[in-house]
Amino acid sequence: MSRKNAKDNGDEFEADEKSRRRSLRRRRSQPLLPEAGAGGAPLTAVIAVISFLAVLAMAAVLIINAAAHDWTASLRSEITVQVKGANAADVDAGAAAAMRILNETDGVLNAVLRSQEESAALLEPWLGQANVSAFLNVPAIIEVTVTPALRGDLELLRNRIAAAAPGVTLDDHASWHGRLATAARSGQALAFTVFLLVMGAACAISIFAARAGLAANHEIVSVLHLVGATDDFIARQVQRRFFLLGLRGAVAGLAAALVALIFAGVIARTDVGTDSFLPQFTLGGWMILWLATVPLVTCLVTALSARLTVLKALREQY
Repeated sequence: MSRKNAKDNGDEFEADEKSRRRSLRRRRSQPLLPEAGAGGAPLTAVIAVISFLAVLAMAAVLIINAAAHDWTASLRSEITVQVKGANAADVDAGAAAAMRILNETDGVLNAVLRSQEESAALLEPWLGQANVSAFLNVPAIIEVTVTPALRGDLELLRNRIAAAAPGVTLDDHASWHGRLATAARSGQALAFTVFLLVMGAACAISIFAARAGLAANHEIVSVLHLVGATDDFIARQVQRRFFLLGLRGAVAGLAAALVALIFAGVIARTDVGTDSFLPQFTLGGWMILWLATVPLVTCLVTALSARLTVLKALREQY
């Protein structure tokens, strides 16, 4: 009987020991400050939306930059010679004279005379197919690639071409280049402003959530102060909590934004032809790397805002 009682007591002791260990593991896994007031799931959802908007804003900056570079790259190194005439014979004669001058000029890297059909195809988006050649005497187009030195001073070349063929004009695309560069800078500034505003919204939300968390856990914070916890220790706990919440939300926002951008790129490639003036909408590896930094920035803004808010509130209260 005594052996049975000893065995039963041993089993009860072992069961109590296992229960205490499980309780300790649960307490260690739980955060020091509960999520009451910080709104774990709602705050994560809000940060996900903010990260989504921030990624789209940063993508707009990168896409505008790439498009502007593609648009202006050829304008910086190419000029266009247009040959007009009363009839096809005059156009051909003027084009031949212009080609001779261009081939003899130092600084001209390449000169390509477009055919009559190719020149007419440039007007088809506005005048319709098969309507250009039938009713208009289409000018000849010569695409010329020049060196930067010649591009800087085209007056001599312009005078030589005008003297050789009176119906020939030279366009250096300077006005187009300036307008495109200005429009690109304005678009980038607007997109980056939106990005900064979104980061400001993330900062404001973190401040409100941190204050709400401190108010909801006021008793716990008071006990921590009584046992000797410093303000920096409590702020680190809150900072860690908000960093993890921000990381979950920011990664979810990044994933949703990448899906939206890929979907938009597929639609753009389907609806926009290769002859369109719009840039190709693609997500390259370098762009994805840049966009991947947005969740990190969002997490840092969220965590640092919460930390500074908690430190300020604790100094005021204690």
